[in-house]
Amino acid sequence: MKLWCLMLLFVTAGCSSIEQATVKTDWSEKQAIDGIWEGSFDINGRGPYDFHAIHVNGRSTAVSYKAKAMCVGSVEAKNGFYLSNYMLYSLDGAPFDTARLTGYLTTNRIESHFRTLSGGDIGALNMDYNPVYEQASSLALLAGDWQFVDRDGLTIKMSIADGQWSGKDSDECVYEGKITIINPNYNVYDVNLSISQCDSVSGDYQGLAYLDQDQILRMDVLSQLYGFHFDFTQN
Repeated sequence: MKLWCLMLLFVTAGCSSIEQATVKTDWSEKQAIDGIWEGSFDINGRGPYDFHAIHVNGRSTAVSYKAKAMCVGSVEAKNGFYLSNYMLYSLDGAPFDTARLTGYLTTNRIESHFRTLSGGDIGALNMDYNPVYEQASSLALLAGDWQFVDRDGLTIKMSIADGQWSGKDSDECVYEGKITIINPNYNVYDVNLSISQCDSVSGDYQGLAYLDQDQILRMDVLSQLYGFHFDFTQN
């Protein structure tokens, strides 16, 4: 009887230690600058242009549909001051300039000004926090078949299972990648993508993604040569 109790105690303790080892609880605390931000900007007095940004762990990607531009870079806020350094890309195209943004972070709002370093363009960029960031992230939410059609009619079809995704577009380019959770309490995912059999755009890309309130998977991926934005809808 004593031997059986000792064996049961050992097995129970072993299971407990395994469970504790596989459940991560020390997720990074949300910073005030972290989130999904929506707003607009003007440039040299022209605008407004839409602006949609993701900030997490000091990283940022952003897209403007109207301006046909994308950004990738770093972002930080300290004592209410906001700073961001971006590489600017043509939407679904190559980099063309860099920009530095400075301003203020208040509760759920960023007000800033920017200057492009090569072109010398100036403007104001203001954004509001989108609470869709507060939704939990899960690989199960992404599982299934997805499709994206760009403004030129190029169609990408892909499948996601356990964070692995693969697919092809209508030009026979091949897409393979991985989507991982950054923090399960918040609605942003880390994305790695490899494009092959696609001439000059073949290569490795990295970026960020989130599910919006309409369950569209909005994704920015960029390399040193190109940047792409996808709005995937689930089939």
